[in-house]
Amino acid sequence: MRAGGAARLLAAAALAVLVASASRAAAQAAPTLGAATPGAAAPRGAPAEECATCHPENRVAFQRSVHFRESVGCASCHGGDPRSRSVEGAHGRGFKSLEDRLGVPALCASCHSDLAKMRPYNLPVDQYAVYQTSQHGRAVAAGDRTAAVCTDCHGAHEVLPSSDAASSVNPRRLAATCGRCHADAALMERHGLDAGVVEDYRSSVHGVSLLERGNPAAPSCSSCHGVHGPTPPGVGDVDKVCGACHSETRRAFLAGPHREGMLAADLPECASCHSNHAIQRFDVANIDALCADCHGEGSAEAELGARIHLLLDAARQEIDRAEEMALEGGELALDVEDHLSRVEEARTYLTESLPLVHAVTLEPVEELARRARSIGEEVQHEIYVKLDRRPARLGLVVFWFYLLMTVAVLVVYKRRLARQEAAS
Repeated sequence: MRAGGAARLLAAAALAVLVASASRAAAQAAPTLGAATPGAAAPRGAPAEECATCHPENRVAFQRSVHFRESVGCASCHGGDPRSRSVEGAHGRGFKSLEDRLGVPALCASCHSDLAKMRPYNLPVDQYAVYQTSQHGRAVAAGDRTAAVCTDCHGAHEVLPSSDAASSVNPRRLAATCGRCHADAALMERHGLDAGVVEDYRSSVHGVSLLERGNPAAPSCSSCHGVHGPTPPGVGDVDKVCGACHSETRRAFLAGPHREGMLAADLPECASCHSNHAIQRFDVANIDALCADCHGEGSAEAELGARIHLLLDAARQEIDRAEEMALEGGELALDVEDHLSRVEEARTYLTESLPLVHAVTLEPVEELARRARSIGEEVQHEIYVKLDRRPARLGLVVFWFYLLMTVAVLVVYKRRLARQEAAS
């Protein structure tokens, strides 16, 4: 019995040794999270690094970034030995803490200016050079540690593409990102800048369209100021910036007298009337008053503005009335589909006439405005004729209805008499 027990004990011990050896071998063969199997390609998005031992919060943020998904590891930016679990080892071999903000743009450029690395992603490699021409880049070159660097806009660890809604450089979040500095009153005062520009933009026609209505075509900060080379446009370049979206308006502006006059007076073209950040849509009713602000009440220019105002307002009123009559006719069972289509055509002509106001001449505006007004008046007349004839047509329908009912009653009565005669 004792011999058998001893044998079982020896067998159990041998089995435990075998299991422990197998487990140790498996642990040695299996890579740590993100480690590459010897001789095999490293898995994308999982570099073999031990940095999370001390920096778990950074690792969590980094694992959501586009860099992590493309196998860029901590050591790619920070250097050092990412496999070491000791502070001394990890922070050796050329480790960079990146506490010096002034070195961040050049560090990012070490990859983002490399054509071989950026070609697969179709990313431009000139953005560092562009950044160096900007107000931010020049300030960094001068040693200003408060100037914006790459990480201020893109983030340090959780770097996301601008198409990602969670990205700090997504168009709908860009105003808040720029506002971290440009809404800081103390910082802006040091640089002689207005700290109210972000709020001005939020209340503008552009800001409301993008931030509240979600219109992806509405401009954000970078649409006007540039992406990596943000610099306020010069006085003579404002129309070019605005013209990137408002091409017809710019063409009319260049054809008119204001272009040369504003350059001579050193006025910032479009912004002189529309403002720069707090841009609001101008109603037609404000045209003559706007002209009078610069040229004076009773001037020829103010009178021209008043004529343009009356012309456009008259066209708008006729179009609105035509649409109202068409909708009323539809409620009375009239076929008004064609009329409503023509109302939209008239509105298109009226919309096309608005940019031509910037040429400050009556003829091109008048041609389109009169065409729009004419269509509105024609639609009104046609619907009125249809409604005027409606009682006669209705009476004819009623007449035929009663006539057919009378015939039907007579037929039924005649058949009933025939059945009665046959029965008798």
